[in-house]
Amino acid sequence: MIYQHGGIALNLFRLKAIKKQVTGRDGYLIFEFHNMVRVSETSHNSNVWEENSYENAPVTQYYDNLADLELYYEEWVNTWSLWTEYVVNLEMPIDFEPNSL
Repeated sequence: MIYQHGGIALNLFRLKAIKKQVTGRDGYLIFEFHNMVRVSETSHNSNVWEENSYENAPVTQYYDNLADLELYYEEWVNTWSLWTEYVVNLEMPIDFEPNSL
């Protein structure tokens, strides 16, 4: 599911971690993702298939104000927590709208 907030759109199914990196009075919000796994044929027409794992690059967002970084970090963690709770408990309503969390 793609969720957008604060100018960032992310696939919450692939999200692995949300981090903040403080660099004084500013900092970065960092989103890490699970590796992409792709099944591919070992050679042309070999009919032998293998799984390959490819690392997804993190997404970073710079904030020149530490208060904004803290605010967006908390909002994203809360959104991710709610989303995870819906998925784990299979309680996602039929009329669920992605940006209504």
